[in-house]
Amino acid sequence: MTGLKYFYVLIIFCALIVSCDDKFTPSRTDLSIADSPTQESWNSVVSFSDSGFTKAVLTAGHISVYSSKGYTLIDSNAKVDFFKNGEKVSELTGKKGKVDDKTKDIEIYDSVTVINTEGSELRTQKLLWNNKTQKVSSDVFVSIKTPNETIEGIGFESDQNLKNYKIYKVTGTFTK
Repeated sequence: MTGLKYFYVLIIFCALIVSCDDKFTPSRTDLSIADSPTQESWNSVVSFSDSGFTKAVLTAGHISVYSSKGYTLIDSNAKVDFFKNGEKVSELTGKKGKVDDKTKDIEIYDSVTVINTEGSELRTQKLLWNNKTQKVSSDVFVSIKTPNETIEGIGFESDQNLKNYKIYKVTGTFTK
């Protein structure tokens, strides 16, 4: 019986030695708590409102909140629906984005498209929505297509409805 006890002790000891192997060591040790998000969510919907009125609704596949840095990252298919007087006026989509947690300004980039309810369409690689002014702008190449014209340029500013816009360094084709 004593030999059997030593055999069990030897097996347990071997199991402990094997389980203490470094095979579970994290591959990255250079990440600090400050670099980690304070919150994460998947398939999320976030509403932006003022005085009880919805101004915009953000939908995203993955959102990471970095409270200590004051921003939120969207890294999986961002979509923002803009509203005026309770009615949807336009839709913005892009692959990635960033929300300033203090100002609620939204920057969307990578394959950005904005379509308003009249069918006007904006395409660019980077777009900023200013929450305070309710305007969108860009400092890179943009293309706006309406039923009557296609205008391209570098940089632009518009209301979120894409009805009143300015394009800088303009090129394009116009029809009557």
